[in-house]
Amino acid sequence: MVQQFRPNFPHRLNADGKYDSICTLCRVKVAAAKTEDELAHHERKHECNPVRLNQLRELRSGSHAIAL
Repeated sequence: MVQQFRPNFPHRLNADGKYDSICTLCRVKVAAAKTEDELAHHERKHECNPVRLNQLRELRSGSHAIAL
């Protein structure tokens, strides 16, 4: 059985009082909501973009200069 890694979703509070959910794998903002509880639905449905993940891997390896 292949074990799949699920990203964490740290939350940050913005100046407007809304919370952002950030994917730790692809580093995109998954959603913004008035309460942290509202973010859970979006986090469960989030799927990282494979192209984005590949770009981040290349950036980390230093093999290409990529504007993100």
